[in-house]
Amino acid sequence: MTIDFIINGNRNFKDNTLITGFHGIGTTGFIGVKYIADQLQAEKIGTIISEFLPPFITTKDGKLSLPFELYQNEENVLLIPQFQPYRHEHRVFAEKLVDWSIQSKFKNAILIGGLDARLKKNEDDKIRFVATTAFLENTQHDLPLLEDGLFVTGPLALILTYYEINNFPAIALLPYAESSRADPSAAAIAINKINEIADLNVDTAKLIQDAELIEKNLQEIITQTKEQTVENKEHGTKKLYI
Repeated sequence: MTIDFIINGNRNFKDNTLITGFHGIGTTGFIGVKYIADQLQAEKIGTIISEFLPPFITTKDGKLSLPFELYQNEENVLLIPQFQPYRHEHRVFAEKLVDWSIQSKFKNAILIGGLDARLKKNEDDKIRFVATTAFLENTQHDLPLLEDGLFVTGPLALILTYYEINNFPAIALLPYAESSRADPSAAAIAINKINEIADLNVDTAKLIQDAELIEKNLQEIITQTKEQTVENKEHGTKKLYI
């Protein structure tokens, strides 16, 4: 499978931080990374083209917005996945993203995911973390780690796997989130931790204030782009419709 990184101009990513998150539980990763990019007014610097690129686009400020876009603000690069990579492409997508970030000499990576809120031990329990050995050996943060026996799945798990194999510092922030809906409040918890780790100052007040509207808009997007497999009886093949 082919994964290409199309970057505008000559850019130096040495000692940058890569920040990304996927749709997962509560759509927490996508909400979080998109909000950070918007608040920082990050510059669009490129896109990722995969062999099985999702056949969806949208618009932002009148311009086309592609499935996997890269943004940069100072020494932070944000990958915004408008749509989840197809399942059969998860491994290659994760491997190529890790290879690209290491070869580009990034300093570290911060990933945003979500944990099912039903796993919370009490109301004060907000977030858990899982990190590579290289990150844990070089961090001064007091982190509540993910309990033994719980699993991280999807692209996030594969990205962490490849970072661990390559002895690269990476951490996944896993706020407890509602599994049945988009959860901007959970994304806000993750962003507050990113502010500490990456020395940012992203105000989450608007994210919490607009939580209901964000949930509504995301649900509409999910409904509009949901693929339905329809059996074509005449030709005996399956087609995909939006």
